[in-house]
Amino acid sequence: MTTTPKMIASWLAVFAVAGAVLVGAAAAQTAGEPAAPASATPPAAAAPSAGDARKACSDAMNADPKFAAEIVKVADERAQLKRDADTLAAHVDAYHHVQRNERHVIYAYAAMWIIAIGFVIYLWRRQAALQAEILHLRRELDAAEAGGKART
Repeated sequence: MTTTPKMIASWLAVFAVAGAVLVGAAAAQTAGEPAAPASATPPAAAAPSAGDARKACSDAMNADPKFAAEIVKVADERAQLKRDADTLAAHVDAYHHVQRNERHVIYAYAAMWIIAIGFVIYLWRRQAALQAEILHLRRELDAAEAGGKART
């Protein structure tokens, strides 16, 4: 047997109306009036308060443990759906944070590679300049040696 929230709501409404009729009949009997037939609606003056109807409904619910268990089951299912929705929302939020932070990580890696490539190019150019200077100094040294031998 599957229980839907509409079915439970209709049962609660039936119990509330039945409780209201019973409370109205009990009030009429204590006042010395004959009890109104069950099909008749109670007069506005004898209408039970919301608290009385709630008590009558909860008493009727507690009288049937199977019905009470079904109400608890439906409440638990709704609570589980709420927890699932909250968990899903938390996961989606975390996904968006990771995606935003992932871009930052990619930008950081790109910056590090650009800096590394720039440093390697700087070292390569400096090495080339040093080699050119060493070559220039060798030529001057060879020229000085050749000039020194020619003088002697």
